[in-house]
Amino acid sequence: MDFTEVTEPPTDAAPPADAAPTPPSGRGSRNTRNTRIGAAIVIVFLVAIFGYAAAGFTFATSRLDGARNTYNGVVAHQNAITDTVNLFNTKFTTTTTNATATVNDLKADRALLDEVVSNSKAAETTSAADDALLASAQASLTDSSWLTLFNRSNLDHYSSKIGHERKALGDSKTLTGDYVLLATFYQSFFDALIDFDTVGNKIQASDFQGALAGVSTLQTDLSKALQASSAPGLPPEVHQFIVDFQTFATDEGKLLAAVNASDVSAGQSLSPKVTADVTKLDSYDFTKIGNDIARYYTPLIDDYNSEISKANSM
Repeated sequence: MDFTEVTEPPTDAAPPADAAPTPPSGRGSRNTRNTRIGAAIVIVFLVAIFGYAAAGFTFATSRLDGARNTYNGVVAHQNAITDTVNLFNTKFTTTTTNATATVNDLKADRALLDEVVSNSKAAETTSAADDALLASAQASLTDSSWLTLFNRSNLDHYSSKIGHERKALGDSKTLTGDYVLLATFYQSFFDALIDFDTVGNKIQASDFQGALAGVSTLQTDLSKALQASSAPGLPPEVHQFIVDFQTFATDEGKLLAAVNASDVSAGQSLSPKVTADVTKLDSYDFTKIGNDIARYYTPLIDDYNSEISKANSM
């Protein structure tokens, strides 16, 4: 039986003309599709970033504008508060440290003390209200911090500015509150010194009955001064001075009563005591007392002015 030899075509031979086409592998189309998806993702990401930045900028701007308006409103009150804070340094005379001040000096400063109390109470109220407003404005600068990442430096900068202003307001609240107490003491103290001058004038005019009435008024004002002698900044010597002043007023009253009663014996025994009382009062160093008061208040006044300067420079 014959077998016909069949020869297989080579593997690299071209397919017959009528053979079906080979389907595409799909690799190129997948690459194109992936590129388009990647581009879409990038576009979406960029849109999100720009949208985030725009939203953050708008939000941050609104917060900054609100904080700035609040700050400017507070600054509008600043001159009056600063004048009050510096009042003792700029307007007060040397009466508090000068034992030889005239009665006219005393009356002038006595009138000023009413202004100190009135202005200090007003400034204390204003400072407290302004600080509350600034605290709210400062807190608003940290609202939705996730949204304001790109604007954080501006927000933090303005927050620091507000922080300095709030420190100044804290100083002013302390100072004006202390001033009310200090001025209250000096009101009674100056009244007592004016009373003392009145008693002296009555004695020189030989109006001993009128002098005795003046001593009664002196004792009343000294009692008020003693109650206020623990005011902030007053050294212990002030309290002791008032106590010794009261001793003088008591002895002076007794002496005047003896004079009015023509009790020579009592007058002779009381006269040396009154002289000793006056000598003791003259021994107090009012310059030192004034320096002690200044040492108490000056650092706080300086800090207030420094914080205002820092806030204004930002």
